[in-house]
Amino acid sequence: MNLPEYVGIGNKDTFCQWVETKTRMLGSIKGLSSIKFGIYERGKGKKKPRNYKNDDRYSWLKSYDENDRTKMFEKIRADINDIIIYSGKGEFEKIDHIKIPDLFKWKVAFLYSNERLIPIFKNDVLIKVARHYGLNATKKTPVSEMQNIMMLNKPAQLDVYQFMRHLFDRFEKNHNTETNKRTQKGFKRTKRGKTEKRNTAPQSRTVTRSYIAEQKHNKLQEKLEKILIDQYGKENVILEENYVDIKLLQPDYITFYEVKSSPYASGCIKEALGQILLYSLNDTDTRPKKHIIVGQYAPTKEDNKFIAYLKKHLKLKFDYLNIEI
Repeated sequence: MNLPEYVGIGNKDTFCQWVETKTRMLGSIKGLSSIKFGIYERGKGKKKPRNYKNDDRYSWLKSYDENDRTKMFEKIRADINDIIIYSGKGEFEKIDHIKIPDLFKWKVAFLYSNERLIPIFKNDVLIKVARHYGLNATKKTPVSEMQNIMMLNKPAQLDVYQFMRHLFDRFEKNHNTETNKRTQKGFKRTKRGKTEKRNTAPQSRTVTRSYIAEQKHNKLQEKLEKILIDQYGKENVILEENYVDIKLLQPDYITFYEVKSSPYASGCIKEALGQILLYSLNDTDTRPKKHIIVGQYAPTKEDNKFIAYLKKHLKLKFDYLNIEI
């Protein structure tokens, strides 16, 4: 990505245009001038702003201590790359120290986080929400801490967008006006595309949970298969028989494993439970059956409440297992 591909006047296909405008339904970052991108191209005849560094076409943040726009953009591009990597790994605390303004960098982080962040980016709203959940937040509180407390308190029955709307309705006075404007313009929530079977290579997508889908389901499945083979032997681990992700055979029981790539344990369970019960029902083996739903992330407090409720009320040998990839 070069500088004109990152940001520029008259180009609606730049990285910054996609983050700010074309993915607005995934979380708005309206407000603040174009300096939120770290560097931007000024319009024709626009004066050089005093508070930034400037050349004949571009203005950028002084905090980078760089006088050349090419070198400045190299630093911005490196920071964007770091944000993407940290988001994919869930190392959100490392993003706090990156110099790009919070409004923009946390929207980028969300887009590459597999929905492990809540799409709220306005600092004043984040502070109100964090205080509501018991964090003594101020303007100096790292965004990663405020995001973490929101994620820990996300109700199991809500996805990140529903939770975001719930919080905005409660803590952002202008939210309803903004929502109505979007509805009138025809904004629609985009659904995630179907995962291709056994493909673990990155794929470019349009506006979905992220721009690069890492085929987490298949990576989780492959890692789980290896773990089970190492523990029980290859002859006891059956992959994708009758649509079952993995079936483990033991002398006195059978275990069905259903793998899901949802960003929350509760989401994996909601997607998988019906499937795994049907697989169990249609299996003719008479041995007792166990059912394990597998996801990437450890359950939050709200997820654990959901799991405990299911175990209490369902006469079912069921559990949730997270596997890091």
